[in-house]
Amino acid sequence: MAEILPSIFGADILRLKEEIDFLEKENTRILHVDMMDGNYVSNIAFGPNQVAAMKKASKMIFDVHMMVDHPKDHLDDVIATGAEMISVHYETTPHIHNMVQRIKNAGRKAGVVLNPGTPESVLEYLLDDIDYVLIMTINPGTPGQTFIKKSLKKISNLKNMIGERDIQIEVDGGMNDIIAKQVKEAGADLIVVGGYLFTDNPKERYRKLREAIK
Repeated sequence: MAEILPSIFGADILRLKEEIDFLEKENTRILHVDMMDGNYVSNIAFGPNQVAAMKKASKMIFDVHMMVDHPKDHLDDVIATGAEMISVHYETTPHIHNMVQRIKNAGRKAGVVLNPGTPESVLEYLLDDIDYVLIMTINPGTPGQTFIKKSLKKISNLKNMIGERDIQIEVDGGMNDIIAKQVKEAGADLIVVGGYLFTDNPKERYRKLREAIK
């Protein structure tokens, strides 16, 4: 069954505690947290200290998406936040398998992130080691972009590659209720939604998103 993962980066930065409380009242199970260093992507957001503070204020599972250069230098700090799910971009390290093993050895779920231009075939020799794959359906780091339609084929191809393995497919970028339904039908399990959810009437938009992926 597919699930909506609100992205806290899309929330009102001046009302983070209220936004977290709202998501908990809506029975959100997993919160998506972007960690951006201003180098790998242009934005800067949510370093380990901020993630740890949010984690202490919440009972949700934290899914930390590391959009950083040299992730090996930051991983221990991310693990120390208490985040239960940690994903690393395939493109940011020549030692992706080592990163996956470090995450799993810490007792966390390990994910690998693929940018739009990275083919799903690069995961062939990682599928027996990872817990989830995060497919970027926009170019990472800048909200408000349009969903890349070719991502639907990428999702379905990856679903076929996974086969019977216990691996979830997460998608992130350009999401609304209509696209959420499309990615779910293509094979996505975890659907990250940021700006669309937190704009106008979040309660009603959350309802529409959940209804779309039933």
